[in-house]
Amino acid sequence: MNRIFFLLLFFCTSLSYAQTSIKGKVIDRGENKPLFNASVILLTEQDSILKVFTRTNEEGNFNIQPPEKGAYRVLVTYPKFELYSDIINVEDSKIDLHDIKISSRANVLEEVVITQKLPIRIKGDTIEYNAGSFETEKNAKLEDLLRRLPGMTVSSDGTITAQGKTVSKVLIDGEEFFGYDPKIAIRNVRADAIDKVQVYEKKSDEAELTGVDDGVRIKTVNVVLKEEARKGIFGNANATIGTKHLFDAGLFAAKFNRSERIGLTGNWNNMGGGNDSRIRSNASIQGKPEYKNIGVNYDNVFLKKRLSLNSSYNFNNNSATNERTSNVKELFEDKTQETIGSNSSDNDTKNNNVRTQVRFKIDSIQNLDVQLNAGKSDTYTKSTSNRRITINDTTLTNTFDENNSSKGNNDNADFRINYRRRLNNNGRSINVQFNTQLSQSESIGQTKSITNYYKNNALNRADTIDQKRVNEATNNRIGASLNLNEKLLQDLYLTVGYTMNSNVSKSLNRSLNADGLGEYTLLDSLYSKNEENKNFNQGANIQLNYNIKDKLNINLSNTMSYRNQKLIDSYRDINLNRNFWDNNLNMNVNYKLSLNKNLMLSYGTSNRIPTFGQLIALQPQTNPLFVQLGNPDLKKSTENSYNFNFNTFSILRSSSFNINAGITTTHNPIANKRILDSEGVTTSNYENIRDKINWSARVYSGYSKPLFNNLLQFNPNANVSYGNSYDFLNGVLNNSKNYNASAGFGLNKQNSKVIDFNFFTNIGVDRVETLLQPDLNSNSLRANINTDIKYFLPFKFDLVQVINYGYTGKNKVYTKAINQFYMNMELNKKLMSNNLQLSLKAFDIFKTFNTTNRSFDSSKFSESQQQMLTQYFMLGLKWDFNKNLGKKND
Repeated sequence: MNRIFFLLLFFCTSLSYAQTSIKGKVIDRGENKPLFNASVILLTEQDSILKVFTRTNEEGNFNIQPPEKGAYRVLVTYPKFELYSDIINVEDSKIDLHDIKISSRANVLEEVVITQKLPIRIKGDTIEYNAGSFETEKNAKLEDLLRRLPGMTVSSDGTITAQGKTVSKVLIDGEEFFGYDPKIAIRNVRADAIDKVQVYEKKSDEAELTGVDDGVRIKTVNVVLKEEARKGIFGNANATIGTKHLFDAGLFAAKFNRSERIGLTGNWNNMGGGNDSRIRSNASIQGKPEYKNIGVNYDNVFLKKRLSLNSSYNFNNNSATNERTSNVKELFEDKTQETIGSNSSDNDTKNNNVRTQVRFKIDSIQNLDVQLNAGKSDTYTKSTSNRRITINDTTLTNTFDENNSSKGNNDNADFRINYRRRLNNNGRSINVQFNTQLSQSESIGQTKSITNYYKNNALNRADTIDQKRVNEATNNRIGASLNLNEKLLQDLYLTVGYTMNSNVSKSLNRSLNADGLGEYTLLDSLYSKNEENKNFNQGANIQLNYNIKDKLNINLSNTMSYRNQKLIDSYRDINLNRNFWDNNLNMNVNYKLSLNKNLMLSYGTSNRIPTFGQLIALQPQTNPLFVQLGNPDLKKSTENSYNFNFNTFSILRSSSFNINAGITTTHNPIANKRILDSEGVTTSNYENIRDKINWSARVYSGYSKPLFNNLLQFNPNANVSYGNSYDFLNGVLNNSKNYNASAGFGLNKQNSKVIDFNFFTNIGVDRVETLLQPDLNSNSLRANINTDIKYFLPFKFDLVQVINYGYTGKNKVYTKAINQFYMNMELNKKLMSNNLQLSLKAFDIFKTFNTTNRSFDSSKFSESQQQMLTQYFMLGLKWDFNKNLGKKND
């Protein structure tokens, strides 16, 4: 901890070197009066990168400090006044621009837009960043650029967040690039090839196909490439070897030729899928993995851009052996059950996946979209597990030992076609959609287990299972929809439609016991099923969309459906049939308060219909200690969700603020009902709680602002959440409550000079309450500090240091706190005009990382540890290549 605070002090003192200042006074030329709060912007003269921003005081005076000597463009703007622009050379320590006189002009805003590239713009619901205004190193990737954009973060595992929400899609010029894994794009597309980064929320794929808004919004990043970057070849290759016989090799190559884009990626390592020895993560290796992956992506347009094709193929082989220990404590009103377990596993999975999308503009009024996805997988699993179960830490009730092995395969295909036609010039259109999905799987396995039952700590009896389990499953789904869109008024649109879905699934599970000859031929119906499930749904939907000059948008949609479900199981003489109505309502209001302020409100309600598995004892047993029953008297529950989002940006200040909140309530909830008998057998069932409500709530707020003349970016945030739920344990109603509150901030400096760093810290408190044993209600403190520092050294060396400390406090169930600390370091040397990089990496240098994880769910507290390799060292070589693709000037 002392080292971390020392580094922080070093950062702060390193920022005080700038001594040069530029001052002046802004005056209204017509009235010869000072202009208060005028914007003064300092851009680099060569590439218009924003360096410093300030405003004038009441006397019209300003004083700014450029970060270094050089040529700059000074911009002065004031509402409804002309734009002042001048080039200055900063050589002396003090520069006085004296009086800057500007005249009133009605078209000043238009001139600013035309003549200058501002760092951030708001276009409708889209936030657009000018990539050239944010400096990156040579050979930097999209991931590095995103880290420098206000309001955006990229975690060590590649997860992107924008304004507090996780980004689910990354597009390149509006198209998916290796759509099965968006991290490929952010880790390989060059930052110097990017013109703009756009952030917005798009409708779900289903809503875009059908034309019916389902209320789902997907946070999306679209990267617009520079025109000169749409033609060329680029990529990188790396090879790394390490201690403990570790290795990592990877290749990415892409060829862009205007509209045609071809990409190839491959990786082979024994560090885990996608691990690729990234220095900014803890890079702990779980078990003994091996990962192989190859992927190809192709995009192009044909027929004068009327036909577009996006297709990708991916193969991966992921295998691993692992060991895990766990401790689970489940609370009952009069006792506590503790389960201590261990597990070892050996898994191997091979996956082949193809994704293809074709969009065809038939003519000016007709469009056709076709999607085809297909996959094939082969799996092998082998595991050994054992558990020891006690009551109140003293009374032994059960021991359980099991060995499993299984080999199987799965084939699936998904086909969709969507046709849209405009019927007139007043907004009338028709949308027809058809989809089908096929899948089949097979597996064969062996299960051997021994369950011991104890009475007064002495063995009472034992159950033994020795079975061959053969499983077969098929699924066939067909769906279609028809929607008509009509313009009712100038700003009011109506959509009405019909939807049909049919699904037939079959599942045959045969558990076979050995006969007198040792052959597995005797069917055990308790552990078997021969099930056929048929579902046929029909629905009518209506949607109203009200849009006033892109200022206010109100969307209201409702879907009413009639469902028919049948289920047959010949092994257990089950024959069920039911029909019912269902209804879903969604409303979304989006109000643009101003050019840079946006407010969004949404509401949704839906029903949670009891499944057949909740109504009847449908699924076969998996082990003797757990029995699942059903309740035929279950009723549906109703879920309501309320969401709020407000964000604002100051374009010239490069600052942003976002707050979003949500509440979800479930009325007449279906609660789990578990009974633990004296032999340690848990019987599970379900029951509605008519007079109770399950509900949860969350509030997140985040702020981003540059400090010290844009040298630092400051990002504070706060988060509060609450959960309230019910279940039954041994006939007693339990109420579980979770309270979580946290606050933190981030600081980052990214100008690729002397030192760059990202610093993040967060502290929070968790409170757990359970009605069963209120004496165990407790608070737990948690905290995290993470920083990565990059030192730019002479002779093209740089040093990266990563420090992470995590703290999970004790509670009344687990009375020992968890401390997790690691430090990683990487020394790099650039060669061959910076295109080749030699690196030496060290992970968990002090071997201090704690592999313990802790969690709470309803009435269960759990703690687990996995076999992990945390300390190791690696030597690697990485080559970046680029031919005619938006290169920066060296």
